[in-house]
Amino acid sequence: MNLDLKYGELSKDEDFVNKCENLKMNLIEVQKVLDQLLPLKAQYDKMSLPAQIELDLFLAFTINSLHWINLRIQGVDPTKHPIKEELQRIKATMLKWQEVKDRDNRPTVDIEAAKRFVRSGLYDPYRETAKPPNKKIIFKDDD
Repeated sequence: MNLDLKYGELSKDEDFVNKCENLKMNLIEVQKVLDQLLPLKAQYDKMSLPAQIELDLFLAFTINSLHWINLRIQGVDPTKHPIKEELQRIKATMLKWQEVKDRDNRPTVDIEAAKRFVRSGLYDPYRETAKPPNKKIIFKDDD
């Protein structure tokens, strides 16, 4: 694949050339990542459900982001295009997926143990064994 761009008259505009070259390098990096991930689709049914979800989300976000970039290159305002809502929908789904993953890592509370801690820490005047402490607090005047 020939990626040498010919800028013609625009070759004198260094800022434009640098931005185009930077975009080209970033797109090459995206292509490398996609080349590694797309073969995983052949083994998709053998993957665990969390791995399937993460692959689907990653590919959906990547492809929609590339479409966003394509619209920008063509001079179309992507904020007024349906792609904006699609990207927001994917981001919301990613956040929900992160919450689900984090829910599994949350510590669990042993409710019975917590009840014992609370019960033992409370003073119960009706229990025979419970007696209030007989400590007197004396305050001294600092005259």
